[in-house]
Amino acid sequence: MRLIRILSALPFLCGGLLFAQDEPVSKTGDLKESVREWIETMREVQDAEDSWERDRVLLEDQRAALESEIAELSERVEDAKVEKEGADKESLEEVSKRDAYVGAKEVLATEVRELEKLMVERLPTFPEPLANEPRVKELMAQVREDVALSGDKAKDGLTTRLNNVLNLLTEAEKWQQTVHLRDELHQAADGRKFNMKVVYFGLASAYAVNETGDFALVGTPTAEGWRFEEHNELAEKITTLVNVLNGDVDAQFVELPIDLK
Repeated sequence: MRLIRILSALPFLCGGLLFAQDEPVSKTGDLKESVREWIETMREVQDAEDSWERDRVLLEDQRAALESEIAELSERVEDAKVEKEGADKESLEEVSKRDAYVGAKEVLATEVRELEKLMVERLPTFPEPLANEPRVKELMAQVREDVALSGDKAKDGLTTRLNNVLNLLTEAEKWQQTVHLRDELHQAADGRKFNMKVVYFGLASAYAVNETGDFALVGTPTAEGWRFEEHNELAEKITTLVNVLNGDVDAQFVELPIDLK
């Protein structure tokens, strides 16, 4: 982890930077350096957000292409059915159309399955509050169920399954763009449990502190889920961060560690 400065005020996230009018002139240099470090941090956070944006654009482009292909193939199948009704035998042309449809469906099923696998691999990076939202929880369960299909069932409901993946990606993107303050129960290494205030900076990192301000955690997403590690030395700073987000104190810079791998 490397220390960077994180602005812990929602008004500043919206583009407004508030400074106390009576700030001593001697601190101007320090404030400029803080702003420079904050800008660098925002660039790194933006890189993480851009990664999700690229995935979203890619999947949306694939959905548009696949839906267009499905519509075209469905139209061809209907045409083939009409032709077949007026003939005693399937013509060579009808056979060709049928084979083309079957082949296209095979390709589509493979592509959708790959997208589902990719999404399932990313699901552990969803923080618990996001994963427990009713809509997200339902979509996650459906994608996990769909990716486990086999045989002919693996080729059914392809359009719906593709939309499930895209909707999950949209929910993750919305979470990524906002700072969230949540109440959660966490356990210390000695087995004690604490009610804690947890601040999530999108999908990148989280900071938690207990009610008495003497136990703190720093959370990061991993392939196995979010990992929270004790950092009691940060308890006072995280308490300040929470107070700023609650509006209990004036906006200010809070220096905290963040790992943006």
